[in-house]
Amino acid sequence: MDYSLNKRKMSVGKFKGKEMFVASAVCQKQHISFEQLCERMTADSTIGEADIAAVFYKFRNVLNEFCSQGYIVNAGPLGKFRPTFLSKVVEKEEDFKPTECITKTQILFTPTAKFRELKNVA
Repeated sequence: MDYSLNKRKMSVGKFKGKEMFVASAVCQKQHISFEQLCERMTADSTIGEADIAAVFYKFRNVLNEFCSQGYIVNAGPLGKFRPTFLSKVVEKEEDFKPTECITKTQILFTPTAKFRELKNVA
């Protein structure tokens, strides 16, 4: 993986106020498409691209279903998916209306430590 070295003025810690150098990841400009991902996953496998894609789509639908019901979904070696949302504050409990006060419902992904760790970097 490529990186860039940048000079930054530290704002906390023992180097507060000093200019130090820190590396930042430089991602490739080209994104890997869903089709490329499915194609790569079929390499050295008896499973076809359409089957791989079907599993991804089904996985997405099942995750959405479970998280919409409030479940935390353990996806094994990938990590966990859990529901989250923003909520407006109200002074009285009886003033709370879920349809008005709950917004930005989404799924939050937390990768496992092993999945989070990039291989062959540096």
